[in-house]
Amino acid sequence: MGGTYDTINRIFDTFAVTSKSRYVYVYDMGRNIARWSKNAVDYFGLAGEYIYNAASVWTTRIHGDDRDRYNEYINQAFAGVEVEPTIEYRAKNSNGEFVICSCRGVVIKDYAGKPVFYACSIINKGIVDNNDPITLLPNHYEMLNHMRNLKTQKSEYIILLINFIDFANINRRYGYMSGNNILRAMAAKFRQEAGIMGKVYRGEGTVMAFISDAMDIDEVKKLYGKLRAFARENLSFEGKKVGAELGGGAIISTDFNIDEHSIYISAKYALSYSKNQRHGNLIIFHNDQLDNNKSSIELVDTVRNCILNGFEGFHLEYQPIFSISDEKLVGMEVFLRWQKEPFGDVSPAEFIPWLEQDTVFYTLGNWILENALKDALEIRKVKKDFYLCVNLAFMQLERSDFRKTLIDILRKIGYPATGLCLEMAQSSRQLGIEHLKSQIEFLKSCGIKVGLDVSDFASLDYVRHLPIDLVNLVPAVTGGIVGNITTRYMVEAITSFTHNLGIRTCYTGIEDKETLEIAKSYPISEMIGFHLGRPCRIDKFKEQYLEKRN
Repeated sequence: MGGTYDTINRIFDTFAVTSKSRYVYVYDMGRNIARWSKNAVDYFGLAGEYIYNAASVWTTRIHGDDRDRYNEYINQAFAGVEVEPTIEYRAKNSNGEFVICSCRGVVIKDYAGKPVFYACSIINKGIVDNNDPITLLPNHYEMLNHMRNLKTQKSEYIILLINFIDFANINRRYGYMSGNNILRAMAAKFRQEAGIMGKVYRGEGTVMAFISDAMDIDEVKKLYGKLRAFARENLSFEGKKVGAELGGGAIISTDFNIDEHSIYISAKYALSYSKNQRHGNLIIFHNDQLDNNKSSIELVDTVRNCILNGFEGFHLEYQPIFSISDEKLVGMEVFLRWQKEPFGDVSPAEFIPWLEQDTVFYTLGNWILENALKDALEIRKVKKDFYLCVNLAFMQLERSDFRKTLIDILRKIGYPATGLCLEMAQSSRQLGIEHLKSQIEFLKSCGIKVGLDVSDFASLDYVRHLPIDLVNLVPAVTGGIVGNITTRYMVEAITSFTHNLGIRTCYTGIEDKETLEIAKSYPISEMIGFHLGRPCRIDKFKEQYLEKRN
């Protein structure tokens, strides 16, 4: 065995030029032993530098959708077949997050030409360097490491997040290169004001974070006030005042059982609330007017861990959609449900706003899509024109790799793209219109229908810029229509607008017969609501609705 270790070590030392974003390993094919670099052991949570049964250990960490392709690639490489030098796949790290890895390897043969070793370098595309090259601040991963260390030391701390309320507008006015200079200036001011009382980091996007175990909350409020005043009055470009507005969210971490990711996404939720609801006023998550904060953090922490643990406690329910003309079943909308003790049945409204700030929500959104397509496929065997509506998560639309993931899921299930309607939730408004347009046009090119939730007249502006197929009138618009003439006029205006444009309209929230009769007076195509059918699991759905009104 010593000889094997010596050989591995000699080869390993040749390749082992590593950084936090680059890992190496050398694999002895015959003895099925590999040596991994220490940074890989820490990042992926491996048992140690030397791994027995190495092939199967690493394969279990690769995303299920990428595993067959990876195995095929490795088997061909080991067999001496010429393959592309680099392969990309997703691998799960020690926090349960999937990161994109770029793998480049070489097969080392013995004198007889038999492959005996495989030496590989892996680049973690989620980590480019320890510092952000624009702001020169330590990056998001360094921040999480700091939070993790403070939790291990049982040190209470405050995390403050800031972000420009409309940085897209800054980029439009001054250009992207100038926008980067403005970010750099803001970061420099942040560091100057923070001094030795904490550390400043570059978060995701244009978010900046400050972590301090030395300041109290009043001092953090004063710090935020200085930063806000600087952005408004002193942040300048080529001598001209930028006049930017900041949003800010903070949380005091006192529970050492809560994962640092859950603390971070709760702070992000507070930041989002500040930007979208409080015009930039600082939101302190632990004591502001957000209901039941402590239990919410514990809830989100549990939900997050359930996602990482194979979507434990999650299931899907479906609500029927009927045509307005003959009241026949035409489709169904999927709803996420979660249940786990001691929380019991928990409405998604209690945890989705938090999880939308977390990268795990991308994984959850894809899980919903894949399983809903499986269920809908069974119904399409009976009803050929039946369609499925799935809400798109903000994070899915945001990521460019969602396109490939979506196509892979459709192919895997064998579901026709024309029978799918992906609906944009209101959170999609955070994305720039050009990015949204690119994503929506791709979906349309695949044959997928695109829906839009309309909660006010402002939502209709997206119809001017995007090729929308279906508008959903949500209860925020339709609620109380029976006794409210203003609501009736609003619905009349919106439905006339969409009808004249040839856009299908679904009236949601039909709770009684009187509302149903009112809905039928408008030029709409579909309807959904508790009066027509409540969400239920797929077996009950097929039993109760499949033969109904066909």
